[in-house]
Amino acid sequence: MGGMSSTQYPEAGDPRQIVRWARRYAKSRTISFMVQWLLMVCLLLGIWIAASLTHTAYLAHNYGLVTASAAAMSLFALVLVWFSVSRWGGEFIWRITMWLYGEEGYVEYTSNARGASAQWWLTVLGAGMVIYHLLGALLITFGSLAIEHMQPFSACYMVPFLVVLILVQRLGFWAWIWPVLYAMHAVLVAVGAPIVFPRHLELLNMALPVFGYGLVAILVGHAYSRFALWRLKRLTRSGLPPAGTAQQAGE
Repeated sequence: MGGMSSTQYPEAGDPRQIVRWARRYAKSRTISFMVQWLLMVCLLLGIWIAASLTHTAYLAHNYGLVTASAAAMSLFALVLVWFSVSRWGGEFIWRITMWLYGEEGYVEYTSNARGASAQWWLTVLGAGMVIYHLLGALLITFGSLAIEHMQPFSACYMVPFLVVLILVQRLGFWAWIWPVLYAMHAVLVAVGAPIVFPRHLELLNMALPVFGYGLVAILVGHAYSRFALWRLKRLTRSGLPPAGTAQQAGE
């Protein structure tokens, strides 16, 4: 394949194809999202474990434990918000991402989200999502919301938030997998589909859609970035074609 010419492989060296696949590669690099996903899993699991403990303690009329577990839930939430908005959190994710990509280095697909005018309200929406889910956790604690209905309750905020995030950051096709699957799951739960876990596994009613569908989207994006990089290398291996070749190819 190293000796393949542009005649044998018409797309080899085509600047338009190189730009196209470079763009697709840049939009599908998802390792940074994977790092964030792992951190969010740890923090959100802490929130939900504390919320479940609060609910159990409330039913047992153990108000001392209610206070302690509610405080722990709030602490995890504050750490989540701080990590999401702090400069240190972004730098931490950046360093791990660059280390994992190694020799591939840094690639960025320019998007409108890089501007400060867009960044601040995305941060506000993200904080709003945390507050919204804390409200849901409190509603469950005091019996105003059934825990099996928490996922549809979550989808009312989370799906629009993910859609806005995808559009503003101009992410690749892979990113749409998460909100689409999340919305479909919420609809199925709302109409009574038997996809609700029993009480001893009820934490999975939220954990699986949130973390599972997000992980599916990230892994699809990563796999596609590997394919896009392979195509990009194949296109550039033979070098650019003679002047005018690319123009003639488009006629």
